[in-house]
Amino acid sequence: MNLSEYYNAVMELSHGIVITLDETGRIIHGNSRFEVVSGYLTSQIAGLDWFETCVDQRHRAKAKAEFAGIAERGRLSLMKGSLRTKDGRTVYIDWNMKPLFDSQRRLVSVLCVGQDVTAHVERQRKLMHEQDRLMALNKELSCLHAMNRIVANMDSDLPDILHEILALIPPSFQYPEFTGVRLVLDGHSLFSGQYAPEAHSRMEQSVMVHKVKRGHLSVSLQGATQDGISHAFLPTECELLSALAKHVGWIITKREAMDTKRNLERQLQHADRLAKIGQFAAGVAHELNEPLANILGFAQLAAQTPDLPSQVSRDLDNIVKSALHSREIIKKLMIFGRQVPLQKSMVDMNQVIRDTLYFIETGAARNNIGIHLDLSEDLPDIMGDPQHLKQVMVNLMVNAIHAMPDGGTLTIRTLSFNHDVYLLVEDSGVGMETEVLRQIFNPFFTTKDSDQGTGLGLAVVHGIVSAHGGIIDVVSEPGRGTRFEITFPCADPASAAQD
Repeated sequence: MNLSEYYNAVMELSHGIVITLDETGRIIHGNSRFEVVSGYLTSQIAGLDWFETCVDQRHRAKAKAEFAGIAERGRLSLMKGSLRTKDGRTVYIDWNMKPLFDSQRRLVSVLCVGQDVTAHVERQRKLMHEQDRLMALNKELSCLHAMNRIVANMDSDLPDILHEILALIPPSFQYPEFTGVRLVLDGHSLFSGQYAPEAHSRMEQSVMVHKVKRGHLSVSLQGATQDGISHAFLPTECELLSALAKHVGWIITKREAMDTKRNLERQLQHADRLAKIGQFAAGVAHELNEPLANILGFAQLAAQTPDLPSQVSRDLDNIVKSALHSREIIKKLMIFGRQVPLQKSMVDMNQVIRDTLYFIETGAARNNIGIHLDLSEDLPDIMGDPQHLKQVMVNLMVNAIHAMPDGGTLTIRTLSFNHDVYLLVEDSGVGMETEVLRQIFNPFFTTKDSDQGTGLGLAVVHGIVSAHGGIIDVVSEPGRGTRFEITFPCADPASAAQD
């Protein structure tokens, strides 16, 4: 047996994959085991570049560098790699590589003997996948537990609560430093981490509140591994995002339910307080009416005495004016306490506004205030007391004029929608702070000097609107004016006749 036959016999008797490469990495020879595993016949690929033929392009540069280092060191070395088969599969191989030299210490070839470890690698991958799944589950539970701790204290505003929750999400994913989160709720966006809408990996889940889609929760992932493979979400992370979106929807539901409950409680307390004050005010008004009528009557009789000194005449005149002013306050108290019965009829709100303008046009012009009317032409009638409704308009207009000491614009608008009539009174004045805004309908509350207002104007407005089955709301900001929005229910002729 010559040397060539001996070499071939040794290669065939080896239990591993044997391949011989020259110093440049070109294929010299391979055994039958190599042919079985790779699908190539040695005679077909002899002379071809090993790395171009049998190594995946992603790992080619690294494999070439390692091969060059082994050839240079000249000793037996271990190298982990993979083999790309003829049909495109990947076989993972642990190589033992030994450079062979001639008598002149010149590199002749590199003998590569490998073991197929694909099954072992696949088992490792499954174990790693299971480990990743358990880690993701642990992160999910930790994240949900942290969310529940935040929800335990729901006194903060909803945006603050959502910001805290979003900050918990990136650490729950495999690559926190490359993960970003965006929550879109009712058209407004909140962010956490490095969110990138153009990222190669992105997931999105709808946020449902009371079975209605209010927005969505998105997660983006950027970056790549050392091998240049882009980061990707784990299957368990898709499930995590779904659970988080449901939890966020539940938190929003709970927080809004709490807000609704608190608002109802405040409204009930406010209504109860107004009712009690109204009863008290009506009682006081009844008690004061008779003595005040006597004061007014006797003062007017005394004023008719002939040859009164001028000072006495002026004093009596002041008594009469003060008594009339007091009677007006008592009238407001009785309206507020609903002791003055409503005389309802079909009312054109546009006509009420036009009739009321007569009383305030002069004062508005004197204060350099322009009046802008935008009255709907097809406004339906409402069932109401025209005198009480005029009182509402006068009070709102006078308040608006007082709110514009340096001039401005008073806008009055009417419109109808869905069987309701809307009245909007808006000024461009000084506006109100939140604390003032909270108290404006309280009786006797006023920001004016004691000799300039009783604090009953808006309380009377609130009482009249409520007595008509309406709703009043106010929007105001310091320096940006105030807008009163009143809603009256429309009245159809049949129900009006029945009433």
